[in-house]
Amino acid sequence: MNNNLVCLGIITSPHGIKGAVKVKTFTEKSENISLYGRLISGDESYKIDSVSVIGDNLVIAKISGVNSHNEAELLRKKKLYIERCKLPKLSDENEFYQSDLVDMAVRLENNELYGHVKSIYNFGSGDILEISVISTKKNIMLSFTEEIFPHINIKKKYIVLNMPEFTG
Repeated sequence: MNNNLVCLGIITSPHGIKGAVKVKTFTEKSENISLYGRLISGDESYKIDSVSVIGDNLVIAKISGVNSHNEAELLRKKKLYIERCKLPKLSDENEFYQSDLVDMAVRLENNELYGHVKSIYNFGSGDILEISVISTKKNIMLSFTEEIFPHINIKKKYIVLNMPEFTG
C-alpha cells in the first residue's frame, strides 16, 4: 500500500435505486468524508456530492456520476483513499492516523519484539489490531485500548503491548 495514501472509508453496499451507497467512514466525524474532494480507489477517483449520517461511522453517500443501483453495486468493497498531504496536520506527537500503525513493530513491555501490526478493524464495538506474531507465525487480534497498548512511539515506529491475561 502507498504510504502517502490514507483510507477514509469503504463502500459497503448500494443504498436504494438511484445510485447512493453506504460508506463506513474512518474520519473523526463521519460527514467529513465529503470534504476532501476526489477520493482515490485503485486507478479511479470519486467525488462525493452529498452525505447523510445514518449511524456511528456510517453514511449514505451520493457519488458524482453514479445514478443507478447497478452502478452502485460495482463500487461495493472499494476503499476510498486521500493523499496524506491533503489531511490536516496533526497537532502533537500523541496524535496519529490509524494507517500509521500498520506495519508498526509491536514490543512487549520488556522491549522484546513480539510482532507487527498487520491491519486494523472495527466491527462496531471499537478498533481491533491484527498482529502478526513472530514466534508462532500466526495472527492474533486485540482490542486497541490504552490498557492493552499503553504507549505508541510514532517517530520510532513501535507500539508497546501489555498482553492481557486470558481466562477460560
